[in-house]
Amino acid sequence: MEAAVVVFHEKGYSAATLQDIANRVGILKGSIYYYIKTKPDLLEALLTQVHEDGLAMVRVQAAVPGNALDKLASVIRGYVAYIIDNQAKSAVYIHEVQRLPLAHRNRILRDHSLRNEIQVLIELGQSEGLIADDLDSQLTAQVMLSGLNAIYQWYRPDKDRPRDLLVDHLVRGSLRSLASAKGLAHIEAKLPSVR
Repeated sequence: MEAAVVVFHEKGYSAATLQDIANRVGILKGSIYYYIKTKPDLLEALLTQVHEDGLAMVRVQAAVPGNALDKLASVIRGYVAYIIDNQAKSAVYIHEVQRLPLAHRNRILRDHSLRNEIQVLIELGQSEGLIADDLDSQLTAQVMLSGLNAIYQWYRPDKDRPRDLLVDHLVRGSLRSLASAKGLAHIEAKLPSVR
């Protein structure tokens, strides 16, 4: 799986071959068939793993004590860390999920389970009066995830701002964009300032 991530990331799924992956692992191509039947099966297994890992991380981060803004801050921190720590996997997932047949894609995405986790937190924040109630919770969750997903395209730990500054900035910026006046006061009181 790790070799497939590297090869799919470097060459793209269409150009990559099972022989490339076998070479990367240092085994004969025929040995791959012991583990997986086809390249599409390998892609589906890889994307399923990335999706499940990301979804599990979001659920753990959302379970922290506090109000919806505290939970969203935790989720954003975890999500950004996951993307930074798994840039190749994130890139393959975002770029290649559309290559799967619709039925396979739907099995992985499971009716937007990741977006739904964020949407529930936004709706909780609206019920707490911390998030503007005129925001469409589904659209807001989708926009938030889309913005965070793009991080892998431009963030380079060795060239860009330190990771902690990036995470703090994304947390504060994301939450400020959806907070009510009461929510803004909470953000200013609880979240560190970005320098």
